[in-house]
Amino acid sequence: MLLGFPLFAQSTGTLRGFITDSTNGGSVISANIVITGTGQGAASDLQGYYFIPGIKTGKQTVRISNIGYITREVEVRIVKNTITQLNIALKPSSLTLDEVQITGTKRPELSDPSISIEQIPLQQIKSVPAGIEADMLRALKVSPGVTSTGDITARYYVRGGGSDQNAVVINGAVLYNPFHALGLFSVIDPEMIKMVEFFKGGFTSEYGGRLSSILNVVTRDGNKNRFVGTAAASSMSGKMSVEGPIPNGSFLLTGRKSYRPEAVQKFLNNRAAPFEFYDISFKFNYSNPEFYENGWFTLHGFFSDDKIENKNVTKEDYFFKNSAIGLNWYQVWASPLYSNMSFSYTTFEGEVQPNLTSSKPRKNLIADFTSNWDFTYIFDSRDEIWAGFHNKIMSTELRLTNLFGSKTDIQQRGLDMVAYLKYKLLRHETFKMDAGVRLNVVSASEKSPFLLEPRLNVTWTPLPILAFRLGIGRFSQNLVTLSNEEELISIFEPWVIVPDYLKPAQSTHLIGGIDYYLTESLKLSIEGYYKDIDNLVDINELKYTNLDPDFVQADGRSYGFDFSFDYSLQTIFFKGSYSLSYSYKKKDGIEFHPRYDTRHSVNLQAGWIFLEGFQLNVVWRFSSGLPFTGIAGYYDKWNIPDPWGQWYAIGAYDPSFLYGARNAQRLPSYHRLDVSLSKTFKLFFMKIDLDVSLLNVYDRRNIFYFVRDTGERVDMLPFLPSASIRIEI
Repeated sequence: MLLGFPLFAQSTGTLRGFITDSTNGGSVISANIVITGTGQGAASDLQGYYFIPGIKTGKQTVRISNIGYITREVEVRIVKNTITQLNIALKPSSLTLDEVQITGTKRPELSDPSISIEQIPLQQIKSVPAGIEADMLRALKVSPGVTSTGDITARYYVRGGGSDQNAVVINGAVLYNPFHALGLFSVIDPEMIKMVEFFKGGFTSEYGGRLSSILNVVTRDGNKNRFVGTAAASSMSGKMSVEGPIPNGSFLLTGRKSYRPEAVQKFLNNRAAPFEFYDISFKFNYSNPEFYENGWFTLHGFFSDDKIENKNVTKEDYFFKNSAIGLNWYQVWASPLYSNMSFSYTTFEGEVQPNLTSSKPRKNLIADFTSNWDFTYIFDSRDEIWAGFHNKIMSTELRLTNLFGSKTDIQQRGLDMVAYLKYKLLRHETFKMDAGVRLNVVSASEKSPFLLEPRLNVTWTPLPILAFRLGIGRFSQNLVTLSNEEELISIFEPWVIVPDYLKPAQSTHLIGGIDYYLTESLKLSIEGYYKDIDNLVDINELKYTNLDPDFVQADGRSYGFDFSFDYSLQTIFFKGSYSLSYSYKKKDGIEFHPRYDTRHSVNLQAGWIFLEGFQLNVVWRFSSGLPFTGIAGYYDKWNIPDPWGQWYAIGAYDPSFLYGARNAQRLPSYHRLDVSLSKTFKLFFMKIDLDVSLLNVYDRRNIFYFVRDTGERVDMLPFLPSASIRIEI
């Protein structure tokens, strides 16, 4: 039906095409394509595609620009009722300018109806001083609205939601355990990243399956013009990549392997952790106009493996594996229609072997096959209609024994079938709207979530430098983790489909924001939000027998606001943010603050390019103390060691604790200064990147927790220097 839609304009034509990088042939994201002398234009998407309808016929001058590239102007003839294709290759500007400009925060234009979204390029990830090496998930911690429970983990919490309410998606495939080395780092090597889209709430109807956030990772395409090899090393791991052209396409292959586990002992309070890990990824791109004009095929895969083998029967061993393989087909059709179809198969396996310890055996398996069918039709008025159908076949298996000796053995299979439809009103210069609905046709949970999930995002720009935004939506989640919030270091968090006796979790987001450009280089943003969560699936901490349920229902809510500002010039950038947030959970009729509730947080980040290829980056972070459950008092408990073994056993008094209200107390505040200095230079035929990072420069003693039975204070990361080198051939 969409293919048969006519072009309504009688005296206008349409311009479309792809924007690529002249040096490697890869797509250029967020390039601005403008018809000079008019208000008409568009921005290129993740594939570099743009579409501008309703252009006056005759000769027109097209201006193509993007940060880090030399601006081009091209003349083109627009023909009545005809789609004209114009593909443009942009030439990168000088190395120094390129490094600086791409480092700054990349956000949607003021006229875009999106809300609570950040586009994070690779250089921004690298601009955060590395904890041993650059890491995507740790770089998120400088984003307003994102909190963490400590230096030891890369887990993150978005605007009062739990960690399992965040989805990490790589090329359309979900990663269920995106962590290496006890959760310290991301399994996604920054070398493979092209762009990261971070939706912190209010995401539109094509996204679902989570209550809080979507982290959409797009990997690089590989160089289409020449073969390139890189090798890099840090104090913890080594990695290599190779990329180059293939007939009508390109390929990229990356790999990383740990070789020095003692490098992270300071993260673990100087305790040894004999871990080893690796990750491997590949991506093949194919585009042949003789086979399928304006069609783009991608075959991609990702595999990771983590082992913690202590070689000691008095300690536990841990094993984790991820795998994902997928095929994407991006197609621009003859009419103003384009589609994106993806198919992926993802698995995760996690296991804890207790050996001779008091821990209990645990094992978790999950597998899913996903097929997504997404279509977009662009009207001559510039309005767009989006429609899609998403299928996910899932199976989960969980076997564990808790501390009371009660066993859990859950094996579940389920099918999620979701259809969505949305309309993007883009015809007006000052008013934009994205209105859609997500329909839960079939749910993997026995008690399916609400049938319809409406979503609405609106942007009003009364001035070219000012935008008001509003977002509201309903969200649901059928897959949750079995995790105990009281665990300070959460290593094993198994995934299960929501059990039949419980309802899936649902949430409602209400978000309002303002963006204002004081100057061309200084932007201010403020967003307020309220999130209400029903039917949270939480662990049953009072499971004593096999008949007791593993999960119980809870509710939650959070609200607050995020304030941020970005300032960037050619050789310097500075951005800062302040967040005020309140998070609550209600369980068994009692409301309390979850462990990740942070009242105040401040993030300051600056970068400076100087001399020839030197870059200095500085990050300072502050957050108020996290909640914890304190000891209210003590009592003597009479314990009989073996009442059946010896008739004369009289026992003894042992000191026991009386705990206060749950998470009613707060730890001291947290703050830390990190600095890095990097240098890029050429030596013969090689490009070399050197980086030296200093974490916690003034050696702040940030408390991690108090040991409950002794009161001993355990601190987070002390002063830590690290260095890395990267060589590109």
